[in-house]
Amino acid sequence: MKTVVFQSYRTHNVAPWITTCMGTVRSWAQSRGYDYEFVDDSLFDRVPAWFRDKAAGEMCPVTDYARLVVARELMAKGYERTVWVDADMVVFAPQRLTVDVTDSFAYCREVWLGIEADGTAKAWRGVNNSISIFVKGSVYLDFFIDAAERTAQNLDVIPKIAISTRFLSQLHKTLPFKLLKNVGLFSPQVMADIAKGTRVALPAYGSVMTEKLACANLCGSMVGEGKLQRVLVTDSDYEAVVARCLETRGAVVNRFIKESADA
Repeated sequence: MKTVVFQSYRTHNVAPWITTCMGTVRSWAQSRGYDYEFVDDSLFDRVPAWFRDKAAGEMCPVTDYARLVVARELMAKGYERTVWVDADMVVFAPQRLTVDVTDSFAYCREVWLGIEADGTAKAWRGVNNSISIFVKGSVYLDFFIDAAERTAQNLDVIPKIAISTRFLSQLHKTLPFKLLKNVGLFSPQVMADIAKGTRVALPAYGSVMTEKLACANLCGSMVGEGKLQRVLVTDSDYEAVVARCLETRGAVVNRFIKESADA
């Protein structure tokens, strides 16, 4: 199946850890024999002005919409399967990452782990689009584009996850679809553990995962946003997390995960 992996990011003021992350995705794609496409800020040319206005400077929903349109364009060029991967995704165990979806589409299972003020661990489960897979002939690509437009039209301001995690998580409750279960999502407290070598959140995170991870979305939008869950995440923290994940090939996290038979 002719497959293309595509990503987008700005081409100026790029943090070194982002460059490293994208390099891991490009290497993984090449190892699988997939084509690789990089789209610069021209990605946003696909987004109607009214949609960008309603996003009010929040780039996540704009990117969420644009990636769907680019997937459709790539299908029109002859690709049979398109695979979007977020720029802040680091692939540390490439042999584990497979996108062998042969019909319809797939997204990622999301597990977000937080530690409450009293030390209690709490996991939120959902669906995210950090890796988005579409197969030629699926009616769902046009459906998701239309749904994004309809959702945006009915909002005064488009929240950060309105057409991604929030929408997809609700949809999955009534329309089960394939999810990649070995794609991590690192919360600030998980990031802090990896960067500093502590064990505040990692044991709890591992206990709620059912498959060892191939890669992880590092949620780059959290950089410099102040203290989230009482943890400040900086570019230096991201550098440390990427380096540690690659040095250990994911063992820094995977050693806490016991795979489930029903994963």
